[in-house]
Amino acid sequence: MSNDEILIRVLLLVSIAIAGLFVGKKFGINQKEISTLLIYVISPAVMFVSVLQAPEGKNYLFYTLVAFVACSVMSTIALQLGRLLWKDSTANLFAFSAGTGNTGYFGLPLVLALFDAQGAAIAVFIILGVNLYEFSYGYYLTSRGNYQVSQSIRKIATMPILYAFGAALLLRAAGIHVSPIILDGLSSFKGAYSVLGMMVIGLTLARFNNLEVDWRFLLASMGWKYGVWPALTILAITLFPEAISQVEKSILLLMACVPMAGNTVVIANDLAIHPEKAATAVMASTVLAIIVIPVALSFVK
Repeated sequence: MSNDEILIRVLLLVSIAIAGLFVGKKFGINQKEISTLLIYVISPAVMFVSVLQAPEGKNYLFYTLVAFVACSVMSTIALQLGRLLWKDSTANLFAFSAGTGNTGYFGLPLVLALFDAQGAAIAVFIILGVNLYEFSYGYYLTSRGNYQVSQSIRKIATMPILYAFGAALLLRAAGIHVSPIILDGLSSFKGAYSVLGMMVIGLTLARFNNLEVDWRFLLASMGWKYGVWPALTILAITLFPEAISQVEKSILLLMACVPMAGNTVVIANDLAIHPEKAATAVMASTVLAIIVIPVALSFVK
């Protein structure tokens, strides 16, 4: 795929978020309802079908485990930094965003266009690990900004994406094959997953007529996403050149360079924790991705 084609795909994803901004201003669409739909219906369906459709013959769960641990460690470190920068729940929001990236809504369409079935499966299981972080440990860290420990744990227990992941693993382990018709129907959720996930960013921004930018949060988040994550990924690739294949290196670098996670906005809306700060930072990083992604992918061809 040429740089021009990559740029067009990135611009299309960015334009969806911008479209959400204009549509939200025009029609006053409630972004929290879209966020609820993503959390409780669309994301679980995408996770379920992605696990079932992964090719056989490789321990893809290893990628899920590594991604989950990496995200959790990064967010824990960021929480300590965040507590030095902010004295309110902004520190929790920063911790969540620092542990993840827009691997699903933004990264998945690029992965499907750039890699074959096995490469895409590696990326999908990395994305599953990121999603598991977002809706378990990451959700817990964010919710602690407004909720007690017991309340946070109860909210995690209601996350259907965790049960969808477990159910799909059990079906694979038991050798139970789901009808291709059902899988094909569930696969249609992938398009909605990306489109609505990007659009909710703009819908959230549309709510605020006089948006005040938290420059400290914006700069810290952008620096972490486009500085810390790529640097550590390149370091890991450099230190273990024989243990990581060329395809894995390419996917890891792409996953590290995607913009801030759209789910930062989704979860901030769900928990009512500074959704305007989340949406502003995610939109800014998404626009910056117009430059970052083509440059990053030029190194992984």
